[in-house]
Amino acid sequence: MTPPTPQPLTDPTTRARTHRERRTRAGRLLAVAALALGVLTVPAALSAAADDVVVDVTIPEPDALTVSDAQLRWALNDETGGGAFFGGCNFLSAGKAGSAGGSRAWTGQDGLYASRAGDVRIEKDAPGGGHVEASWATRCLDASGAPVAVASPESTTGNEVVIEGGVGTVDAASGTASVRWTGSFTVVFYGGLTYWSATDPVLEVADGTGTLTATLSGFGADRTQPGTWTALTPRTAALAVLEDVEVTEAGLVVVPEYVGVSVTAPAGAAPQSARDAASAAYWGAFPQDFVDFQGEVGQAPYWYSTGGARDRAKPAAALVVSFDASRPVPPPAADDDDQGGGPAPTAGLRVPENQVRNRPAGGVARPALGAHADGGLTAVAPQVPASSGAQALSAQPVTTPGPDEGGLLDGLLDDPLALGALGASVVAAAAGALGLRQGWVVLPWVR
Repeated sequence: MTPPTPQPLTDPTTRARTHRERRTRAGRLLAVAALALGVLTVPAALSAAADDVVVDVTIPEPDALTVSDAQLRWALNDETGGGAFFGGCNFLSAGKAGSAGGSRAWTGQDGLYASRAGDVRIEKDAPGGGHVEASWATRCLDASGAPVAVASPESTTGNEVVIEGGVGTVDAASGTASVRWTGSFTVVFYGGLTYWSATDPVLEVADGTGTLTATLSGFGADRTQPGTWTALTPRTAALAVLEDVEVTEAGLVVVPEYVGVSVTAPAGAAPQSARDAASAAYWGAFPQDFVDFQGEVGQAPYWYSTGGARDRAKPAAALVVSFDASRPVPPPAADDDDQGGGPAPTAGLRVPENQVRNRPAGGVARPALGAHADGGLTAVAPQVPASSGAQALSAQPVTTPGPDEGGLLDGLLDDPLALGALGASVVAAAAGALGLRQGWVVLPWVR
């Protein structure tokens, strides 16, 4: 028996339909996958395109320099190291001097003088250049070792106060600086007859201008009442007003404002003299609030022009600030008006250069701190009773000197302390002569 022919599982029609169905399902899967891929890739592509168009880059500004050992060096002016008609000379002392008990010359044994106190020291010109620490024995000697001469405004010890340990922040790029020091120094005139102290100086500089302030204190004396000796109320005042300041990474060098600055003299003090062609190069004043304080001390006219023989010694000296005391900025040469002199800067640091500029011939009033914004000055009344005679040691005006000003006699007439000392000497001599004549006084070698 012939076996039956096997039949295929599916006929051709069935197989064709099965293949079409498979292709259809595969196509649908591919379409779904493509759609999903498009949804994911299109935003990324758009984002990438956007990133290619806009690039936002921020470069951080350099941080301000923090200083921890800044150095301040300043002589104030030549008068502060010059000769005096009484007491030998004017000089600087480290620290805040206590009371001398009255208006008298200091001695080397009374403990008032110091060449060093904490971070403060006093240096002076050394033979051959440079500086050395001052001492009681050398306080009135110039660099050659000779006593300073009162007859010459150019004769000076070159003493300077040097304070280290200053802390604060400095931004040379923006020209700002804020540094404060801890310590005191004392300015002594006429060997000690009158003196005052400055404590904790603060330097502030911004936009090319600045101030050096400190807490001022001291004692008021009266030449008409020798027994008067008044402790003054401490107050903050500007030691210096600064213009055209260039702040560098090393420090700054600038001559404080003086030439061309006018002030209102304190009550009872000599007025500021008129400016003329002969005095224009050195006529001026220290800041108004500083002069007001000096009116109480009795030194006011020694900080502005009065027409006297020593007016040439009164202009402010260059102020030198080094932001790192171990790498000090070289001070300007003594005869370098643009302050660009001195040795090359240390460690490649650029030395600041500040031009010294005179004010217009008419003078520009420097307002006291808190004065009117338009620059007008308001007279400030003394802060001690008029009866205290705190204007005691003020220099008196003299006739405007001619081209040959500077004579010793003119200076003597301009100096009440010298006249008082001379008068006292004459009285003492007359009393001694009378005592000898009357037998009241017996000389030690007369038996």
